[in-house]
Amino acid sequence: MQWNQIKTLFLVCFLVLDVYLLFQFFNKQKEDNISVQDTPDRSIEEQLVQENIKIGDLPDQEYNESYITVRQQTLGEEEKKQLEDLTNQDSIAIDNKFILSVFEKPVPIPENAKDEEISSIIEKNIMYPDDYKFKSWDKELNVLILFQKKNDRPVYFNQNGMILIFLNDKNEMTGYTQTMLSKPEKTKTDKKSLIKPIKAVELLYKSNQLNSGSEIKSADLVFYTRIPLRNGLQVFVPTWKIAVTDKDEKKNYFVNAIEGFIIQSDETLFMKNTIEEDINRIQRADLNSKLQSQLLQMLNERLDLVNRGESS
Repeated sequence: MQWNQIKTLFLVCFLVLDVYLLFQFFNKQKEDNISVQDTPDRSIEEQLVQENIKIGDLPDQEYNESYITVRQQTLGEEEKKQLEDLTNQDSIAIDNKFILSVFEKPVPIPENAKDEEISSIIEKNIMYPDDYKFKSWDKELNVLILFQKKNDRPVYFNQNGMILIFLNDKNEMTGYTQTMLSKPEKTKTDKKSLIKPIKAVELLYKSNQLNSGSEIKSADLVFYTRIPLRNGLQVFVPTWKIAVTDKDEKKNYFVNAIEGFIIQSDETLFMKNTIEEDINRIQRADLNSKLQSQLLQMLNERLDLVNRGESS
């Protein structure tokens, strides 16, 4: 009899304990829900501040853009005439598409020249200077890099619309290669609303591309090759170029402004592929000229530098 009473007492105690724990659980869950509702997600700006990532003034207006389609430019008689009229250089065009030029007298570039000064010097020595934008001076290869513009925006990392200017050990321009893109073709593609630069920054942050202490300097709208087609057409997509300074190192990130994803870019690999393709173009032409030999030497020297950098 006593045993039955004891069992009953234990059962009642456990039941009371279960009810108490269940009551505590529901109270805790309610408190958590209220806490979540009272503390909304932090904005990307707040998260960047928390991570000590500085951010400059970014464009905030609405953009509506579309893809553009472009072919490589074939030089006509007008372009050939302009090429012949350039002074202080010997030039040819391979397959009417690929320009080779060597300066009779090297053109000096000041050691500490700013981009504007370099651009001014280049403009006096190339064809259609307004169609190109100076990108950078690659000090390791001693090459000046220019990308062609379409709709007033540079097209990044496209071998068919760029200029490589080679410098000697005195920082003098000795020769260059040039390719050109034609005018954008009419397309039926509707304009799309572009993501804002702050959204592009958020994508970089959430993919761990930004480090604590870095600074987002600017966001510029450019074009990037989206799809190279077999018929010679190339599709370019509006893209946000996000310039970031990280421990005195400058980096550029590219974010597709229509589809909203990060574009992986490798400038060293691009330069290597471009130089190799330029060498192949010249060799296939089999010109057997001094101009050809001079440009091949300049290109091969840069290819050796790239290969040495990869192996070190």
